[in-house]
Amino acid sequence: MRLSQKEKLFLDLMRNFIEAINGIEAIWMYDREGLLISKYARAELSNGLNEDEREDIYGAFCSIFDPLLKKINSEYKIGELGSITFETLDNHIIFLEAGPKAIVLIITVYDLEISSILPYCYLFVEKVVQIIEESFDLKYNTLMIPKLIIGNSFDNTLKSSFAKTENNEIYIGRKKKVNFFKLIILGDAAVGKTSMISRFVKGKFSTDYRPTLGISITTMRFNIQGFEDSVVRFLIFDLAGQEFFKRVRRMYYSGAQAVFIVYDITRRETFEGADLWFEDAKKELGDIPFVLIGNKIDLENERQISTEEGKEKAKNFRCTFVETSVKTNVNVQDTFKILGIGMFFRKIEDLDVPES
Repeated sequence: MRLSQKEKLFLDLMRNFIEAINGIEAIWMYDREGLLISKYARAELSNGLNEDEREDIYGAFCSIFDPLLKKINSEYKIGELGSITFETLDNHIIFLEAGPKAIVLIITVYDLEISSILPYCYLFVEKVVQIIEESFDLKYNTLMIPKLIIGNSFDNTLKSSFAKTENNEIYIGRKKKVNFFKLIILGDAAVGKTSMISRFVKGKFSTDYRPTLGISITTMRFNIQGFEDSVVRFLIFDLAGQEFFKRVRRMYYSGAQAVFIVYDITRRETFEGADLWFEDAKKELGDIPFVLIGNKIDLENERQISTEEGKEKAKNFRCTFVETSVKTNVNVQDTFKILGIGMFFRKIEDLDVPES
């Protein structure tokens, strides 16, 4: 059977999501009438399943999902949910609304920390909605899900104060609010900090390098899929990397709620310089989320710092790690969004919990 372009996008997106996030076993998407749109299971990654094995796997999931959909339709008001997770003997199931036309069910292994993957789930659902609405543009977006290596400082941010019902179901309701987060971006000169911000805010990349002189401040606001009445607003401080701006920089650390430290994978001195940036910011800001970013992976042939070295340094920093390419738009916008979603969830308070 020949797949439509939309079906191909769904399958590629689901495959990338499952590959990126350990512990996700399967994803099912339905329309509002309960008709299946698309599905994908981790077992499919092996490409070695025959038709009988495939039917057995999906048949087992159907036996879980069918009663769950009936429960959701009877006990919850569809259209006003953020997300709900349900427990079975062997799995967690995450229910998310994907705009007005679809819903998504994600099944995970039982021992997975749900709060640590919810930001990725919301990013995934945002891309699903864009595909459904035919607003997904591969020129400015990507089907990839960033493979952030999570460290303690970021992991603690993602562990939100979710409300639970008596049946141990986690419910995230909708609540109108504006969330302001100050993010500072550090790193040596010419590692791509300013270009990274431009890619996030404007969706553009410029080859015209002009060093930041002192401090550049940018604001960016966006909505989280399923929480359209709430706004995440970043106040992004791009701090110059040149040594002679060091005394000025510290004045702008105050109040930061997250830090990106960027290095260039083709220049080892920028990687070594990340230690000084981390120590400087950590001393001023303490235990807030840090993300170590290895940029310019489009220059793979010129790479001087391996991915494993980056992971090891992030482990020593006890922070998150990701590699990006501003030029080819790999992991840039989505890294900002995952941070914003995680911090948004951290600030959810006084949730309205439906009676169980």
